[in-house]
Amino acid sequence: MQFKRIKILMLILFFLLDIFLLNWWRSGEVSQERVTDANTDIISEMKKQKIKLPKFGTSLHYSSYVAAQYGDRREMSLPAGLDVSTGAKTNTVFAKFKRDLFKKNGTGSDESVLSTYSAGYQFNPVLTANKTNRDRVYSQRVEGLPVIADSGIMTFQYNKSGKPVGFTKRQLVNIERLRDDRATITEEEAIISLYRYNEIDSGDSLSKGYLSYDRTLTVNGYDIFLPVWAFEAYSGNEKYVLKINAFTGDNLSE
Repeated sequence: MQFKRIKILMLILFFLLDIFLLNWWRSGEVSQERVTDANTDIISEMKKQKIKLPKFGTSLHYSSYVAAQYGDRREMSLPAGLDVSTGAKTNTVFAKFKRDLFKKNGTGSDESVLSTYSAGYQFNPVLTANKTNRDRVYSQRVEGLPVIADSGIMTFQYNKSGKPVGFTKRQLVNIERLRDDRATITEEEAIISLYRYNEIDSGDSLSKGYLSYDRTLTVNGYDIFLPVWAFEAYSGNEKYVLKINAFTGDNLSE
């Protein structure tokens, strides 16, 4: 008899637990729906203010903090065809292309030549759009993401005729992941954060966001990098890079 009572009591407890978990799950679903509705309302408000937005993503990404050190230019592997000059910064390569470099490779082969020199780096549309001249910026890729800090980019200089004449290059080495990957905010949430921080206003334009690595601090000779959402913004004749912490949503724009 006592056993039956215990059995019935356990069944009741399991039943109540199921109800609790179901209600908890439903409350989470409602909360997420409310967040989605709130985001939709804010995006609609931005469009009413004639803010030009990109076709943004709403999916989660995963990333981590990383540590890295500056590479010494004397240890950088460089292809032939360069006149390399020395400077005070031992972490920077200052190079000019020899005049006959592109002639040897034929007409219209600029991109193929540049791809040789930019191996390990990828064209960065945000940093390039921020330039006031013809220069093009390439980012070193770390853990699958482009670096937007000066310590991990190379910049190709162009003359008035649109021909590349040389580049400056910095490189990160001894790269270490500091923590396991964790979820970042979405591109949509980063755009909403910029609006809440008054970084974009009526009539402004915003580029597509790029999840990137940016330097945050230095510890024991290592630079610490965190993932950020980077955008190019236009306000009248002014253009500038905007950044949002991809973990916390904090404003990192300068």
